[in-house]
Amino acid sequence: MAQPSVAPELVLETETGSTVMIPGRDYHVGRDPRSDIVLDDDRVSWHHAVLKPEDGHWTIEDENSTNGTYADGRRIHEWDVGPGSVIRFGNPSDGPRVVLLGRPAPAPERPSAVSMPALTGTYRQPTTVRPLPTRTVRIGRAGDNDLVIDDLVVSRRHAELRALPDGTYEITDLGSHNGTYLNGRPVTTAPVAQGDIVGIGHSAFCLVGDELQEYVDTGEVSLDVQDLAVAVDRGRKTLLDHVSFPVGEKCLLAVVGPSGAGKSTLLNALTGQRPADHGTVLYDGRDLYRDYAELRQRIGLVPQDDILHAQLTVRKALSYAAELRFPQDTAKAERRARVDEVIRELGLEQRANQPVHSLSGGQRKRVSVALELLTKPSLLFLDEPTSGLDPGMDRSVMHMLRGLADDGRTVIVVTHSVLSLDVCDRLLVLAPGGKIAYYGPPEDALAF
Repeated sequence: MAQPSVAPELVLETETGSTVMIPGRDYHVGRDPRSDIVLDDDRVSWHHAVLKPEDGHWTIEDENSTNGTYADGRRIHEWDVGPGSVIRFGNPSDGPRVVLLGRPAPAPERPSAVSMPALTGTYRQPTTVRPLPTRTVRIGRAGDNDLVIDDLVVSRRHAELRALPDGTYEITDLGSHNGTYLNGRPVTTAPVAQGDIVGIGHSAFCLVGDELQEYVDTGEVSLDVQDLAVAVDRGRKTLLDHVSFPVGEKCLLAVVGPSGAGKSTLLNALTGQRPADHGTVLYDGRDLYRDYAELRQRIGLVPQDDILHAQLTVRKALSYAAELRFPQDTAKAERRARVDEVIRELGLEQRANQPVHSLSGGQRKRVSVALELLTKPSLLFLDEPTSGLDPGMDRSVMHMLRGLADDGRTVIVVTHSVLSLDVCDRLLVLAPGGKIAYYGPPEDALAF
């Protein structure tokens, strides 16, 4: 039987920018600021239309919008689209329009501005660009390196990028605490070719043409979950049933559902602790499972049970965690400054010198979160953080998570509590058997 052919990658252009559409997921168009393609026009419905990859092509489907979707001046319900298609929303003559184009070949002068091989589908501009070195360049946290990375998870002398006599390059790890990665895999010494990604701490370096481009993960990352499936009992019991959804930057997503709906299985699949049997998790366009060794350092997980030493004070507990997580060459003052920073961020100043066992449940949860924030993760997962807390504490913890997302992180919380879902951007409701029952804004869930 012939395999269905894959829809081509397309570029969708609006008045305000462009989006690369990759097959494997749908793209939602609407006035909702969390749509994939946001059209800020009163004639456009909140959820207006959806672009779907079908067998070898794309279709657009109107989602029963008030003012309609138009192609060739005619109102359409479902329509095949491809390079050259022009669609208008809300009005056939002057409604906001999108134009679809074929995916361009990378421009020779700066291919990465279109896409980096391992950053599929992300339009990321490099943080810094410098000419390719003609000699050995030392990379690290100390100020006397040729390339200084101000990041506490980077060792003072971390790695060297060597220009070899034949014009090629190699990367060598200098015995760093947290490792050097090439295309997501740890290396000691390895050749670096054009387009390869060297990962050091929160930075990624890429050789493009005659440039060395640096991309810094500042925390504002998206997560794209595509078709995750998990089964046990030799496939007889389904725990996750082809789950797909996008999570935008600075988004707070709550995952709810009854026992046995697959919430913990989904959490394990999203954090990479137990990858799904089928499907892909894209961390800002990078395959999380393929590049897990590198990307796991950018993911924080707060388990349901607090992993804190109850006899230590808050400051002591965080200081010991910092010693374990930061390189041994980190100065005491640097560690102390980072510990003080997370204590302030989570409002624990008044409790810093209290033993952990004397704290309330909500305060202990804040300390658990502080522990994970030490290394500045971009993605933060929490498993039942409000379990056993009274309604006031429940609300306080959820508002704390809202603040963490607003500060530039993506936060995903698995919860049984429905008291504070209004502070979340997105709600994912799982039904028994690991099916998605609802995904969207919390305020629309009951009507749905």
